[in-house]
Amino acid sequence: MIKNEYINVKPAYEKPESIIPINDQERLRALYRYEILDTPPEEFFEKMTRMAAKLLKMPNAFISLVDVDRVWYKSNFSSLAVPCVDREDSLCSLTIINEEEVTVFENTLLIPSLLSSPYVSAENGIRFYAGAPLITYDGYNLGTICVVDGEPRTITKEEKDLLKDMADLVMNHIEMRAMARKAIRKHDELYTGFVREVELPLKDQQAILQEAVQVPRPVNILNKAVSTVAEMRDKLSQLLSSSLQEEEVLMPEREKVSVATISQKVADELKPLADAKKLEVFYSVASRREMLVDPKLVYEALFLLVHHLIKYTPQGSSIAIDIFESEGQFRIEISNERSTLTKADLIKMFFRYATLEGKVTANENSSGLELAKAKNIIESHGATIMAKVAERGNGSKIVIEFPTA
Repeated sequence: MIKNEYINVKPAYEKPESIIPINDQERLRALYRYEILDTPPEEFFEKMTRMAAKLLKMPNAFISLVDVDRVWYKSNFSSLAVPCVDREDSLCSLTIINEEEVTVFENTLLIPSLLSSPYVSAENGIRFYAGAPLITYDGYNLGTICVVDGEPRTITKEEKDLLKDMADLVMNHIEMRAMARKAIRKHDELYTGFVREVELPLKDQQAILQEAVQVPRPVNILNKAVSTVAEMRDKLSQLLSSSLQEEEVLMPEREKVSVATISQKVADELKPLADAKKLEVFYSVASRREMLVDPKLVYEALFLLVHHLIKYTPQGSSIAIDIFESEGQFRIEISNERSTLTKADLIKMFFRYATLEGKVTANENSSGLELAKAKNIIESHGATIMAKVAERGNGSKIVIEFPTA
């Protein structure tokens, strides 16, 4: 039953026609960089919702993250036993587009535009809601920390300030969590690079020295050993220097160009290399849409990707470059008919210094940085990139998707 003090209150809020912010693609990319969606419960977030419910004397509290078409709960302190709800039905979707520091609905039944949500219109549904956005360092609203009650009520300025402070604490923890994951990844990259650049040459060094002890005057062999040690020290120095550097932040100088034309240029440039391995190159274009991209950077990324697949394609096979549009995406697919790359390789191939199980097919060299650089370029344009097993045959496929909007 609605309390008397709410009966004559006029709604001060009208739900907008669209709950999708203009910058939603950029906002989603910011969300995904934290790698937090669909992760298991973590004690810090559980404590924060329990604390929010206790301090604001509420029965329910959530830490939510607004994804493409759902609102997923990193922490759910309530009787609602679901991991997520549809984005269009969640009041948190309204919080991330509202300009208020804390979005408050003191009595949802007095706001007709909110009744489209089944969680509001239900007999024992949401009557009170207060949510503070989780704002990243670069200004994107990822989600909320919010409290919910089944009865209408008011909220004081002190309580709103408290909820806002808790949102800041949650976001700071998410930022630190991401930094810790990045540090671990840096460590793994350094270790992988060490194995790649130092441990393997050490085996060669051991073989050289074993040969040296069997030769009466091993001057030439020892000179070779000294040279190998110097080379390893140089590689180790470069590796350590690289590990201390942040991944390059790219600022594409965009212009409207045909990506298909850039791809054709890449195919023409690499044709002599493909011919040398007796590889047939198939080039298919179903869209010549002009895109706002940096032509030099996109050329570099595509060159690195096609060159990579050529390295791991057996002689006498084929490479295909297909360009088309599908489901609002401009797609570039680079595939080979047969590949020496394994499924495990396709998962880690974009990691810096990744050591691949697959073998190059013509003694080509690889630093382990090329594909990480290509990925950085692609993502700097707001596009996505992934590698997977080809649908047919024993090949592999790299898929790039640019949003057409």
